[in-house]
Amino acid sequence: MSKQNNPLKGIFNTSRFGLFVITAGITAAGSLGLPETSIFTLLPSSLLTAIDPSGEVIASEKLHVLLTIIPGFMLAPFIAFFGMAAIFGITLGHLVIATTSKVGAIDLLSPLFTFLGLFFIRQYKSPGNIIGPLIFVLLISLWLSYVGISVTGFNMLPVMLLTLITQLGIVSVGYVFYLLAKQLKIFK
Repeated sequence: MSKQNNPLKGIFNTSRFGLFVITAGITAAGSLGLPETSIFTLLPSSLLTAIDPSGEVIASEKLHVLLTIIPGFMLAPFIAFFGMAAIFGITLGHLVIATTSKVGAIDLLSPLFTFLGLFFIRQYKSPGNIIGPLIFVLLISLWLSYVGISVTGFNMLPVMLLTLITQLGIVSVGYVFYLLAKQLKIFK
């Protein structure tokens, strides 16, 4: 195909495809290849007891799976640098994860909320703007809370608090790395 007849010229190039593949790979392989780490293993037991005094929510296997840390979500703040290629990559990686989910078929809708949340990060990408990542955290937390409540039937407050803590922790780590990369001008 000649360059004049290429309908994807300027839209699809090697660097964007590389970003797409790398972000999809980090998201999918980071979750499926690494041992599952739930927020329950990282938080102190006193905080978990304060959130869920009965211990019923913390003992739920489905909630452990739902609140597994997805390493690819640490890339969310980097959407400001990487753009739509990374949004599609992280979303595809999340879809791969969702197809193997032990939570059930409802988890297949999670990548839609991931895409929407990442799109907000892209829309609010001005330097140092934390609004996009916060919208991402709230959107993902609300969705995961809904999934957790519908699958387990638990009370909303502890499930919502745990999902907020999980997503805020993951995105905060990514945001710190984003600020470091921006300060060091790595992606200029």
